[in-house]
Amino acid sequence: MGRKNQYGYQEYRGRGGGRGRMVLLFIIALLAVLLAAGTAFYLLVDIEYTPNGMVIHWPWAQESETPPPPTAPPPELPSVAVEVVEPSPTPEPTPTPTPEPTYNPIAAVTVTTAQLRDGSAAQAVAAAGGNALVVEMKGIKGRLAWQSQAELAATLWANAADDRTAQAVRELAENTELYLVARVQCFRDPLMASSWVGTLMTRGGNLWHDAQGVGWSSPASRDAVDYLSQLCLELAEMGFDEILLDSAGYPDFGEVNVLATGDNRPEDRTVPVAAFWARLSEELAEKGTALSVQTTEDALRGDNAFSGATAANLARYAARVWLPAPVKGSDYAAILSNVGLDNAAARIVVKNAASGSWYK
Repeated sequence: MGRKNQYGYQEYRGRGGGRGRMVLLFIIALLAVLLAAGTAFYLLVDIEYTPNGMVIHWPWAQESETPPPPTAPPPELPSVAVEVVEPSPTPEPTPTPTPEPTYNPIAAVTVTTAQLRDGSAAQAVAAAGGNALVVEMKGIKGRLAWQSQAELAATLWANAADDRTAQAVRELAENTELYLVARVQCFRDPLMASSWVGTLMTRGGNLWHDAQGVGWSSPASRDAVDYLSQLCLELAEMGFDEILLDSAGYPDFGEVNVLATGDNRPEDRTVPVAAFWARLSEELAEKGTALSVQTTEDALRGDNAFSGATAANLARYAARVWLPAPVKGSDYAAILSNVGLDNAAARIVVKNAASGSWYK
């Protein structure tokens, strides 16, 4: 029951009256909050109306910097025609051709290593009317007259017992005007042959020997050629002016008909022989030393093809060609001149000749 008012009527409080009041108060409070939030939004937020619509600037968002005002375009410059002038190429100087070496006639006298060692070699040359000395520094037995640094020389036991001969050569080269020639037996070498260094064999598979019982090695053997190259370069450094190659190809005397054909002795023997001469000619030229070759009359005329030596290759690679005493009617100069050898009188050295270059 409710209480009575001043007019005597009793107020009625329903069962849900308290709950309705609470709802009403909540609504009032919510509206107050929304009103406060709207007021704050209006004060804090910057609203901009643009042709594209309304833009809201939030206070916490970082505004981009105001772009600088556009600058005026640079004034146009008058165009200037630029002509690129290509530099003219510097003309290369015309190479001066290397002058051909000059050769003077020589009168060579053969001396022994004993004469070198005892100091009588120069007197022996003068007494014979010569101006050049020839000494065999590698003989047909494969022995050397000096102590070589080549590894194969030690392996073959080819070195001399001492170096007195080499020292005598150095003294002559330094103290005299003598022209010094070292004779080298090349592939006629029983030491290389018996040690299977490019050994020439018979068709029956045996070691071949020439008419004097000496074995030969091959110009096609790389080991043999390397060995001979090193020996010749050592002689050049010793002081010799010229290296005279003897037995510088394949054997052309004795029972050559029984020699086997193969890698060491090909059908065309001119190829390995020419290659050997070409190599030594180039190597010795760098040392200022001439290369010469001793050959036979038959090989020079082309009557003997066993050795692999030809007149054309002699003219191409040899500074001088050494030959035996000519038989009647032989004209060495004409043969070699026809294949390109000039100054034949100085470059063809004939045994016991009366004029030109000679040796004995």
